[in-house]
Amino acid sequence: MRGRIAEVAAVSAIAVIVTIAMAAPVLRAPSERLFGMEIVGRHYDPFIVMEQFARPISVGVYSQPVTDITGALLARTSGAVAAYNWLVLLSFPLSAAAAYLLARYLALSPAGATVAAMAYAFSPFHIAHAAYHPHIAQTQWMPLYLLALWRCLDEASPVAVGFLGAATLAVTLSNFYGGLIAAVITPVAVAAYWLVRGGREPFPRDARGKGSRPPFLRLGITVGSLVLIAICGIAYASYAAHAVVVSRDAFAFPRVDLFRYSAKWWSYLVPPVEHPLLGATVHRFWTAVGVGVGLLEQQVSLGWGIVVLGLIAVSGWLVRDWQLPSVACVPVLVILAMTALVCSLSPERTIGTFTFVRPSALLYNVVPMFRSYARFGVVVQLMAALLPGL
Repeated sequence: MRGRIAEVAAVSAIAVIVTIAMAAPVLRAPSERLFGMEIVGRHYDPFIVMEQFARPISVGVYSQPVTDITGALLARTSGAVAAYNWLVLLSFPLSAAAAYLLARYLALSPAGATVAAMAYAFSPFHIAHAAYHPHIAQTQWMPLYLLALWRCLDEASPVAVGFLGAATLAVTLSNFYGGLIAAVITPVAVAAYWLVRGGREPFPRDARGKGSRPPFLRLGITVGSLVLIAICGIAYASYAAHAVVVSRDAFAFPRVDLFRYSAKWWSYLVPPVEHPLLGATVHRFWTAVGVGVGLLEQQVSLGWGIVVLGLIAVSGWLVRDWQLPSVACVPVLVILAMTALVCSLSPERTIGTFTFVRPSALLYNVVPMFRSYARFGVVVQLMAALLPGL
């Protein structure tokens, strides 16, 4: 335990150093400057959040308590502008720490887990949204949620169930999209992990013998816990956002917005507009293909180095020539990455006479108050960071 704490502290320290170097101008005057590059101009979103931080703490339709209450408490001591910056900047070392914990649970080596943690914490998706959406920038909760989910499948102990409940609350109440993404990917994450690991000992096996419960009992406890958590979540939504529950259409976005704020499949291969060398060229490219307002949502680039290293990991699993225990998790990561990628795309695509319907079209019928499906890219970024760590 002490060794793991020391590892996480070291990774967090590295992430803090990188964050300080990246945000030095802001740190010199945190109440006068805002972090991040103005990809689509400095619009009103950050200023609305800062105004909310300055108000008395309350729970309502648009409240995202984990982030909002934290920001409001920070604002009490440092002011709304500085609180906004601190909330965003702290998300980088916290994301690195959470991703490291998940990577180590999947049996990656300390060095490999560090690579995964840094790649995820400083992904183009995170850096882009940190300039505009402090709620979406709280990317630390997604790896923590998956860690809790898979640990519960392995152990199904009271502690594991409690951890799962706390992680679910955090990922859902930190931002609306985190809750949507977690809800959609959970069935896939459970099924993929169960098919690969379900009938075996916990991965990695715990020295104290945890996981001795029968496999199907562990699965049943985990699924039952998720159902109970979902019921509690619906009850909370009915209380805090009753108007949304009873009148979804009143909060619905136009369906055309889904095409504007969903990712292109090739967005994952195009360098980010914040790239220090290629940024100007990339910006001209996006302008040429007609992407303007939705440019921020297209910042889901994985990086060619990450892609190549990930493919090496996949090939190692396919040819079965690696004996590392962590390689066993490759299909789980790939399945989850592909699921999130497909969910991040526009509702439909027409090729010739055929129209292919995608998950966002179905989700829009259920939750029309969501439009930025490109944000499923956060899961793609996480899985893509874990694969090179192998």
